[in-house]
Amino acid sequence: MQDFLRVTTPLINKNQAVLPKTGVDPAGAFSIQNTTQVVHTHNQSELLKQNTNMLENSDAPTLLLNLLKDPTVTVTYLKNFFMLEELFKLLPANNSTISKEIRGIFQGLLLSPEALAQEMKNQENAATVFKGELFDFLRVISEKEQDKPEVQQAIARFLRSVNSAGSGRDLLDSVGNNLEYLRDELASSKNLSAKLDTLINAFRMPNAMENFQNLKSETLALIKEIESSILFSPKLGKVLSILTYNLSRINSNEDYTAETAFRLRQFLSPEDRKVFVELHEKYMGELREGGGFSFINAQKFDQSTVMNLIIELISRQRTAEGMSESDYAKTDKMLHSLLSSPCNFTPLLHFILPLQQDDMRAFAEIWINPEGDDKDMPDGVSGGMHFLMVIDVESVGRFEAEFFVRDGVIDMALYCPEGTQAGYEELMRSMPKLVYGTNYRIGTTRVAPLENPRSLMDVFKSLPYRRVGVDVKI
Repeated sequence: MQDFLRVTTPLINKNQAVLPKTGVDPAGAFSIQNTTQVVHTHNQSELLKQNTNMLENSDAPTLLLNLLKDPTVTVTYLKNFFMLEELFKLLPANNSTISKEIRGIFQGLLLSPEALAQEMKNQENAATVFKGELFDFLRVISEKEQDKPEVQQAIARFLRSVNSAGSGRDLLDSVGNNLEYLRDELASSKNLSAKLDTLINAFRMPNAMENFQNLKSETLALIKEIESSILFSPKLGKVLSILTYNLSRINSNEDYTAETAFRLRQFLSPEDRKVFVELHEKYMGELREGGGFSFINAQKFDQSTVMNLIIELISRQRTAEGMSESDYAKTDKMLHSLLSSPCNFTPLLHFILPLQQDDMRAFAEIWINPEGDDKDMPDGVSGGMHFLMVIDVESVGRFEAEFFVRDGVIDMALYCPEGTQAGYEELMRSMPKLVYGTNYRIGTTRVAPLENPRSLMDVFKSLPYRRVGVDVKI
C-alpha cells in the first residue's frame, strides 16, 4: 500500500508554487501555425448569410445552384399546370365562365406534332429583339470588321441605345407595376397611398417619357419617405431596390440614339453608310409609331402560343379572387421557379414544347449552344452546334437526346429508361432515312440507359467558363 501511494503521488515539490494556466487573449493575434485551436471548419453559410438572404427561409446558394443546373425546371412546373385539381382551387368555385376559359388555355398549351416546327420558330423569334433588316446588316458589318475593335464598340453602343429607346414604354410600365405593388402593401397609410396613386397615373400617361425627369425626382423622394415610415419592412426594401433599378434603366435622352448612329457611320464605307441610314430611319420610324419592340415583333413575327398561354394562365391565377394564403404561396413558388429557370441567365437557346398525340402527353425542353467549342464537342472537333433535348413522357419516363452538328454531320446519342434500349436501337437505325435529300448526314449513333439525369453543367462543358466571363472580351 505504501508503494502504491508513492507511485500515484505527483512528483513535485510541496513547496513549489503552482502557476495557473494563462488564458488566450481575445484581442491578440491568432497564430496560424498552432492548428490545435481549430476545432472544425467555419460554417460558410452563416459567414455569407448577409449576401444570400434574398430568399427568406431558404438555403439560397443551394437553391439557385440547383436551378442553374437543372435542365427541366420549366418542364417540371409546366407539368404542374395540368394538375387541374390544384389550379381550380385558385378560382371561385361557382365561376363557370373562368373555368371554361381555363380549360381552353389547357387545350391550347398542348401542341400537335404538326405544330411543333412553327412553335419552335416563334419561340426563336422571341429570343432577341434585334431582329430585322437593320440588325442583319449590322451582323454583316460586324463579321466583316471583326478585327477592328473600334467598329465593334461603335456597333455595341448603337445597339445599347436602340435597346434603351425601344424598351422605354415597357420600363415605364414596370415602374408603374412596382408602384402598384407598393400601394397595395401600404394601403393602411392614406398619405402614402394617395402619393402612389398619383405617380402610378403619371407613369401610365402617354407623355410619361417627356416628364420622366420630374417623375423620377418625385419617385426617389417618395422612396425615402417610405424607408422612414413605420410600415417599412425588409420585404418592401427589396421592392424599392427593384424600383430604383428600373428607374436607372430608363434613358429619356432622345439624342442618344442619333449620337451613337453618327459615330457608327464614321467607320462605314459610303455604300454601307447609305444603306445604314435608310434602314435606321425606317426602323426608328416603326419604333416611334408602335411605341416599342413589342409592336415591331408583333407585326413581323408570329407569337409563341405556349409562351402567351403560360403568361395568361399565370395572370389569371394572380388576379383570381378568393385565394387563400396557401394558394398564393403555391403561385409565388411557381412564378419564382419559372423566373429563376436557367434560360433567363444561361447563354443558350431555349425551347419549351408540350405535346399531345392521341392519349399520350409529353413535355420537352431543348437547349442549344450554336457556337460550341472544343469543350462541348467530341474529341477532335473544334467547333459546331450542340443540342440537348430532355423529354418527359407520361407513363414512360425521362429521355435525354444529345446532338453534335458540324460540317453537315450529325452525331446522336439517346439515353432512355432502363430496359427499353432494344426498341430505340431500331429507331436510331432508321434516322438516316429522315435526313435523306438534305445537306446533312447521320454520323455516329448511340443508345444507352439513362442512369442518372445530367445537369446543364455536365452536358455543356463550356458553360461554367461562359457564365463566369472567362471567355468574354469587353
